[in-house]
Amino acid sequence: MPEPDHNPGPPQAHVVAYQHPELAGVLLCHEHGESWAGLVPLTAGDLPHGGFCGWGTSDSHVCGRALATKKPRQ
Repeated sequence: MPEPDHNPGPPQAHVVAYQHPELAGVLLCHEHGESWAGLVPLTAGDLPHGGFCGWGTSDSHVCGRALATKKPRQ
């Protein structure tokens, strides 16, 4: 019988946001950044103060989803 896989999952499973490599401060949520090539994946530890998704449309609609922050240790 095979051993159970205790791997916490692929690195993508821990991605909470994506950062644009050339536009400082531009963050996208998982939903809007997942399929864009060249974005930098970020974990909650990379965003200690959180952030908001900056994805928008030409008619000024912005996602604005709050991005996860690293939870403080208790």
